[in-house]
Amino acid sequence: MAKKKKSKKEQEPEVDIKQKFENAKVLVDTNRAKEAIAYIYLIYNDIITIKFKKPRLAHQTIREYAIRCVTELDQKPESIYPFIKKIEDIIYGGVEPTNKELNFTVQLFSNLYNDITGKTLPTVSFQ
Repeated sequence: MAKKKKSKKEQEPEVDIKQKFENAKVLVDTNRAKEAIAYIYLIYNDIITIKFKKPRLAHQTIREYAIRCVTELDQKPESIYPFIKKIEDIIYGGVEPTNKELNFTVQLFSNLYNDITGKTLPTVSFQ
């Protein structure tokens, strides 16, 4: 019996990036900007897990996971390290992020998203 050929869309599940960023916007709108930043990192994590089947292991820090993504998945260090640094600064730095920092983080993520998927991130702005 001949095997049916799957379409490209069926072979590669994708993260609903628009819905995810709507969720992040709700967090920002409800004065939970730090959680929105953490959520943006989780979106990155979801994309890597789905696309490369390389989830972050329970014992890995976000920096260790980033290093693994660069070394094992050939991600561009110039894209991933500034993003991870900004995430660490906001999550662990104890400072509430401003709208400017949120938008800068989204810009860093946008570059990374484009590198990973080849797609452009829909326009997102936190005000």
